[in-house]
Amino acid sequence: MTKTITRAIFLSSAFSVALSGCGMFASSDAPNPDEPALSSAQNLTANEPTPLMNAAAAGDLSELRDLVDDGANVNTVTPEGTALSWAIDKKQQVPALYLMSVGAAPDKGVEAGASSLLMKVSDQGDKRLVKALLAAGADVNYSDANGESAIAYASYKGHLTIVKALLKAGADVNVSPKGQSLLMHIVSNNDLLLAQVVIAAGADVNFTDDQGNTALKVAQEKGLSDLEMLLVQAGATS
Repeated sequence: MTKTITRAIFLSSAFSVALSGCGMFASSDAPNPDEPALSSAQNLTANEPTPLMNAAAAGDLSELRDLVDDGANVNTVTPEGTALSWAIDKKQQVPALYLMSVGAAPDKGVEAGASSLLMKVSDQGDKRLVKALLAAGADVNYSDANGESAIAYASYKGHLTIVKALLKAGADVNVSPKGQSLLMHIVSNNDLLLAQVVIAAGADVNFTDDQGNTALKVAQEKGLSDLEMLLVQAGATS
């Protein structure tokens, strides 16, 4: 019980700071952690986009707050997603932060095999939303039908700070999207700094794909001497 209360207070404080940093909210707008929030977590569904979803997509913060104050459920799931997913899809950062501050669940409305919201913001390089989603309990190691994950998406784009945040939250560096290790993808992109980070986090330097390729072989074939040296020093043998 003590851990639950502590986490609720932490989330409330974190979102309050994030929102007030946008210059649009006072700290008094943050939800009271002592008040019950069960209603926003109920598994409600609708057959079409809700007014809350439309307001989130439009970035209409005033309308969002009015709807929430009137009892709109922030976790209603429709065939097209949730209010939070619409806010993120439309890159409406502040509405997304607000929705999470009032209980929007980070993994609701994601179809099996589809990209998660955390994957999307990791790909976008939105550090604030990545941290907010993680604080709200997003599954850091969720993978889609192609074996992609949030850390894979962040790595493809070279988002170093995002990768570090995901690793701190427990992201697995030994994923193998598209049949190759994450490290192989990073080496292929000639990202020395990111390679150092994932190797330090425990990436398998000797992972071999179905064609017999390794990170070291990729570095050698591309003539990436610095990465080749790094991999050898880390224990790569082939």
